[in-house]
Amino acid sequence: MLDTLHYEDFAPHVNSRFQMQLSEDKMLEIELVSVEDKSTSRQEQFLLTFHAPLEAPPLQRLFQLRHEQLGSGQLFLVPIAMDEHGLTYEAVFNRKRKT
Repeated sequence: MLDTLHYEDFAPHVNSRFQMQLSEDKMLEIELVSVEDKSTSRQEQFLLTFHAPLEAPPLQRLFQLRHEQLGSGQLFLVPIAMDEHGLTYEAVFNRKRKT
C-alpha cells in the first residue's frame, strides 16, 4: 500500500516513525526526515528521505515498512549517506500522471 501513496499522503508525516522489517523476527525504527516534491505537469515525482540507526543494513533493496497511520507495504530504499549517527535512505517515486 505504501507504494501507491502520493506526495500529499507522506508530507504530513515528516518526523514520524516507521517500522522496518529486516527479518522475520527483527525490526528497526526509522524516521521519515523529508518529503520533497519534484513533480512536473507530466510526471508525479517525489523523494522520501529516512534516517535509520547504524545497525541498518547499507543495502539497496525492497524493505517492508509499517506506519501507524499510513499502513504497510514495500518500498525500494537506497542508502545515500552514512555518518556516526546512522544511515540515510532515499525512496524515489516517479509516475506518469493520468491524463
